[in-house]
Amino acid sequence: MSSSNLDKLVSTKYGWHVNFDKKFDSKWKPFGRPRARQLMEYVPLFMRYLRVWYKLKKEKRRAHMDFINPVPLQQIYGAPIGGLGCGTIGRGFKGEFCRYQLIPGLYEFNTVETNTFTVCIRRRHLTTYCQVLTTNRLRQKGFHTWNSAFPKENGHYQALYPQSWTTYDLPGQNVRLLCKQLSPFIPNDYKDSSLPVASFVWYIENLNDEPIEVSIMFTWQAGSATNEFLCTDISHESIHVSNDDISATGISIKQIIRDMNLEYCIMGKKESDNIITTLTNFNVNSDIEGRNVWLDLTEDGRLTEIESENPRIATLNTASCVCITTTIEPNSIKTSEFALAWHMPKIKFGLGQKIYPKWYTKWFDQTTLNGTVLCLHTMNNRLKWEEAISKWQQPVLDDSSLPDWYKSALFNESYFVADGGSIWLDVSDDTTLPEHVRNWGRFGYLEGHEYRMINTYDVHFYASFALIQLWPQLELSIQYDYATSIVFEKLESRVYLFHGQSGLWKTLNSVPHDLGDPDEEPWLFVNAYIAHDTADWKDLGPKYILQVYRDYIYTQNKQFLINVWPTIKLVMDRLKTQDTDGDGLVDNGGFADQTYDAWTVVGASAYCGGLHIAALRACVEIARIMDDTNMIDEYEVWLQLAKKSFSEKLWNGTYYNYDSSVSLHHDSIMSDQLAGFWYLRLSGHKYEDFEKDRVDSVLATIFKMNVMEFGNGKLGAVNGMTKSGKLEIVSMQSEEVWTGVTYGLSSTMIMENLTHEAFLTAEGIYNTCYNIAGLAFQTPEAITREDRFRSCGYMRALSIWAIQKALELSRTEANNNKDEV
Repeated sequence: MSSSNLDKLVSTKYGWHVNFDKKFDSKWKPFGRPRARQLMEYVPLFMRYLRVWYKLKKEKRRAHMDFINPVPLQQIYGAPIGGLGCGTIGRGFKGEFCRYQLIPGLYEFNTVETNTFTVCIRRRHLTTYCQVLTTNRLRQKGFHTWNSAFPKENGHYQALYPQSWTTYDLPGQNVRLLCKQLSPFIPNDYKDSSLPVASFVWYIENLNDEPIEVSIMFTWQAGSATNEFLCTDISHESIHVSNDDISATGISIKQIIRDMNLEYCIMGKKESDNIITTLTNFNVNSDIEGRNVWLDLTEDGRLTEIESENPRIATLNTASCVCITTTIEPNSIKTSEFALAWHMPKIKFGLGQKIYPKWYTKWFDQTTLNGTVLCLHTMNNRLKWEEAISKWQQPVLDDSSLPDWYKSALFNESYFVADGGSIWLDVSDDTTLPEHVRNWGRFGYLEGHEYRMINTYDVHFYASFALIQLWPQLELSIQYDYATSIVFEKLESRVYLFHGQSGLWKTLNSVPHDLGDPDEEPWLFVNAYIAHDTADWKDLGPKYILQVYRDYIYTQNKQFLINVWPTIKLVMDRLKTQDTDGDGLVDNGGFADQTYDAWTVVGASAYCGGLHIAALRACVEIARIMDDTNMIDEYEVWLQLAKKSFSEKLWNGTYYNYDSSVSLHHDSIMSDQLAGFWYLRLSGHKYEDFEKDRVDSVLATIFKMNVMEFGNGKLGAVNGMTKSGKLEIVSMQSEEVWTGVTYGLSSTMIMENLTHEAFLTAEGIYNTCYNIAGLAFQTPEAITREDRFRSCGYMRALSIWAIQKALELSRTEANNNKDEV
């Protein structure tokens, strides 16, 4: 057998590598329940939550945070497909299509057996091999005769999002297959990056001494992944298009799902030396029809359309196939190229109050736009997309100072920008919205696959480092939406679950927690979160100020700053009311009134106090840019008082105490205590408000206690440790490692020349999630030392882009220092 050249077609060695037969640690489970000593605090909350949960269940709706049925661990995922805001489809690293987010913001965590590729090999006009290219055994009735369960020892997967490469060594055939998958996910591209498409290029290598004929068949089923959403008016048709640029043949499956038009389209690219055949509308639950498809393929490596005078009725259980057949000469490689599109041009949310066109539709002729157009666009632009992705990634990949795992983590964690339930709407006709939002679209993404809230702001604070560097106009669009929401109030009262007290839905001049639930009516109904009254949270206001300031520093968009400056002053006025003792610092109210929403804090606190000081510094700088001398003076005085109080009440000589209370855990070591400094540092500041010797001491303490003492550097940084070096178990969140917080902490370390410590800390999270727990492309909010995770598929891990920003800034500072010397 000749040596293989197939692996040379993979453009990079970097990324997440995993064999099909990889065995992950089976002990990992979703978070169960708090410790017994923590449980009493949550019993009243849970009883109130149960009433809400049952009410929604009777209405056949999902809770926006389902604690009763957490998403189970499936150690199967690879890079998903689909651009920003158009709906995404998850792929397993062993070839299955296994996570669907087509209804805006709602996930179906199911593998659809029908949606798969199959290979058929013929020698001298005889079929010698036919195999479904996933390791799963197909169990639906129509697939009993199909040769499924590809041998696990013969497959390898590599992902460097938004691309992946899957290699199949076909047993006993001297044939290797390589499937290259990509969707357009291209920074600063505001057109193609929004497309609901994927490209699959199959490289077929014949290592035999005689020619072979190889057919690749792509099968797809109508409906969605479950029967949860009503699906009607299904139809299948075979299509063929040809123009000066390209010819293609494929199938279109049209349907109405939850009262929205959805079309699946698969196209095969026609070449001079290949044959494309189709078969439409066969019943996957029919043993006879399924067997007929298999026999049809294996008979001659082609498909035969079912001829009938009367069109057959299409149902949820019907599917269609596209097959590309080509001859490969001995010791050579040829390609077969498919494109997949899922075209849902207009959407509405759960309450159906408005209909929105998706952003991608604005770039095409609305009267002719369909799945075929999108597939042809994919085929015509695939090479351009590959070049753009390479241009974006190559500087990082070529940087020999960066560890290989980081190169994988940086790009693979970026999946959540698209696959985080993202929604991108064309609102150009809505004259009530800010001009920027009309020009660049309204963008939203979920807090997590399980936590269904749009643009959750306390978490976006961390995750937004991805958007501001990759698609800055979308980050500004989110900021404009929040600026508008600040001056909005909703006087309707509701009961908040944690303490059972009534409060306003949205208080005037408060920063909302989120912009709504996609199963209700996001942007119209904000604050879907009902655990706490977040008008009393102490971190949302400072986080708004800091994000606005950072976004201006990164974009230099002064008009943006001018437009939101009035809201900054309103938010700061509200912050004054949260300083109950006049010491210049916001005072936490004796409950979990910040992003750590299960970890009680009293009085001045390291986390909120540090954010407040940083926000005051940002306000001073913004006021100077605005040339507002009155505000400069006011914020300067306030800042000096806050810094004095922060030091006197919280600094213990080594780190900042958790809070200023007299509780037994007031001096806990919190890994996130420098969050305010972190934002200022990554906005170009140094030590104007946080002394360098203290920052160094805090980072050394956290690395020693929260990283090394906790998990010997292999689990990231735990949120809380006691002064004596034990795990802080006062709250379920104090004993969790938050993936995004760990990445943020690591970026702070890099800025302070602790690069070794930073990469050791961050690698613990990446390695645990991707290589041990099997949580690839579903990075959770939290993990614990007891092999538990909480809220898989979570926004905060996008803060890994803060590491990349820190690397760039630290190198700039180092070069500037050399120049000064």
